[in-house]
Amino acid sequence: MDSAKTVDRLSENTFFTIEYRDEGVFFSVSPSEDGLSKEDENNILNYIRRKEIRNVDSTAIFNAIYSNPGEEVKIADSQNEKILGQDIEIRVVNRGMEARATLLPGDGGEKLTLKKAVELLHRKGIVFGIDESAIERMLNQEINYKEVPIAYGQPPKKGQDARIKYYIDFDHKAKPSILEDGTVDYKELNLVHNVTKGQVLADLIPATEGIPGKTVIGKSIAARSGKNLSLPMGKNTVISENKLSLVAGIDGKAEMIDGKIHVFAVYEVPGNVDNSTGNIDFVGNVIVNGNVLTGFEIKAGGYVEVRGVVEGASIFAKGDVVLKQGMQGMGRGNIESHGNVVARFIENGTVSAKGDILTEVILHSNVNCGGKIEVTGRKGLIAGGSISAGSDISAINIGSPMATITELEVGISPVLREEYSALVREMDEINRELKMADQCLALLNKMESIGKLPTDKAELKIKAIRTKLTYGQKVPVIKARIMELEDLLKGVYTGKINIKGTVYPGVKIVIGTSVLYVKEQEQHVTFTRDHGDLVRTSYLG
Repeated sequence: MDSAKTVDRLSENTFFTIEYRDEGVFFSVSPSEDGLSKEDENNILNYIRRKEIRNVDSTAIFNAIYSNPGEEVKIADSQNEKILGQDIEIRVVNRGMEARATLLPGDGGEKLTLKKAVELLHRKGIVFGIDESAIERMLNQEINYKEVPIAYGQPPKKGQDARIKYYIDFDHKAKPSILEDGTVDYKELNLVHNVTKGQVLADLIPATEGIPGKTVIGKSIAARSGKNLSLPMGKNTVISENKLSLVAGIDGKAEMIDGKIHVFAVYEVPGNVDNSTGNIDFVGNVIVNGNVLTGFEIKAGGYVEVRGVVEGASIFAKGDVVLKQGMQGMGRGNIESHGNVVARFIENGTVSAKGDILTEVILHSNVNCGGKIEVTGRKGLIAGGSISAGSDISAINIGSPMATITELEVGISPVLREEYSALVREMDEINRELKMADQCLALLNKMESIGKLPTDKAELKIKAIRTKLTYGQKVPVIKARIMELEDLLKGVYTGKINIKGTVYPGVKIVIGTSVLYVKEQEQHVTFTRDHGDLVRTSYLG
């Protein structure tokens, strides 16, 4: 028979030969200086399998590759050579989102055209996202033995989440105007959002469906739709017939409370809150034209406005609290607001707000808020007590020449910290009750496997199941809020304390975990935290 020799190059410096002679089939490998890679070895063995050489001596092949590289070795008896055309191996990866092709060389047989290569891919199941330019480049450049990406799937596209479009600016904060003479105007605060019956308060922009994806083998991939939302329906609001708008159900004041829009009427007290009125507990807003006397209490589902003085009384409001005069707490006055607190002065009382606190004077009081504390006006004085804010504290003068003990803290929202602690305690209690319910169910199920449960035990089992179902819905909400609060509390050391005028000895400054005691009188200074240390800078305002 005529001798036929095939020389196949694996890389620039690595090639192998197969020669068909009368004496047999001979094989040799010429590796590069770095030797054969595992990929080279696989390609050689794959090529020999494609040639379909009969009665191959596997030991001889092993010796030619591993023991005697560069030497010609007989691997089979004399036989006719099978002529190979170009072929393609396919590998699907990335969960069906990509197909990679390896071009296998021929030795005188038919070369692949782009059309035939695509037909070959179809026969092997690759029907979507084929990159013909990549295939054409692989064929033209004869990129043998190297995987080339030649098809890509289409990932599914998540639908857009629903969103709420509000027609009222609920982020407006109460902030009095400072007049040219230094006084503060507490009359024009624009706190109330007046609405009329039928007025649109918010629109729902619905979620959209996702766009399905597809793998390279043509398999459809389901897409997630956007998250749905509900309109923030609160008291005295109505959802439109098309379910896409929230409208006011009555004339009144619109308030955003705990993520819901409510429309409240106003409870107005013409004089003082005293024996003639008793305590006030109202779902909406409360306006008091006189004073709130010692020992009385106001609870409001909206905001509270007091046009006189709050004495040793208590005010609890889901909205803002505005004191046109101020608070003379007598050591027992207490104000708690889910919004902001605005007062002319705060003396000998306790004030807590989730938002901001704005006043002209704070004397010997415990004051904390989740936002900022601004003490402005003619005096702008803080002296005595404990003052804490989630962000900044700003005042004209802090402390007194008599070294009045005054503690200021910023950087950790006391409101968020208390909420976090309360939720952790609630989760501990829930876990305890769930554990008891599981133990109870395990015991009752064991009893039931023996015989029918007595009526009281059956009722106990139903109660335990209800406990698990109830907490099963509640626990994810609580855990999500705990994680949200943990994220918020991680980056809480960015607050600052601004003193436009003078800060006196006796003042303690706390920012995050850093503490500084003022020992000498200082003017026009701002205290901040830098790399764990409290530092002074010129007044930043």
